[in-house]
Amino acid sequence: MMQSAYLQAVPPEEQVHQGAIRYAYRIGAHFRRRHANPPLWHDRHEHDFAVTLDLAAVRPSTGLYGLDMVALEQQLQRWVAALPEVLNDCPLCPHGTTEELCHYFATLALEPHVSLLAVSVAESPERVTILRLEAQ
Repeated sequence: MMQSAYLQAVPPEEQVHQGAIRYAYRIGAHFRRRHANPPLWHDRHEHDFAVTLDLAAVRPSTGLYGLDMVALEQQLQRWVAALPEVLNDCPLCPHGTTEELCHYFATLALEPHVSLLAVSVAESPERVTILRLEAQ
C-alpha cells in the first residue's frame, strides 16, 4: 500500500514541533434511521443517531498531520450512507442495537498507521454506548 502524501509533505527541518508525535483525533457523524430491538422491542421506530470515532495516529517527522481528518470524515459519511434505512436489515446489526452499530463501525478499514481507540454510538444524547478497543 502506498503511503499517504500528507505523511511526507514537510521536510523535518521545517517542522515547528519536530520528531514523530502521536496525536488523538475525534471524527463524528449524525444520521437518522429506524430500528427495533427484537426479541424485546419489535416496533420499528426512528432515532437521530450519532457515531464518534476516537483515533490515534503518529505524525511522522515529515508529516503535515497524523491523519487526514477531512478525508476520514468523508469516509465516515460514506460508511453511514451504506447503512440501510432500517438498521436491522444490516447483516452486522440484526438486533438494531447501539452495541452492534459500534462493532459495525469498528470493523471498517482505516489507514494502517491509524489506530481506532473507541467507537461511540448514541440514539439520544443521554444514552451513549462506547466500545473501547485500545487503552487510551
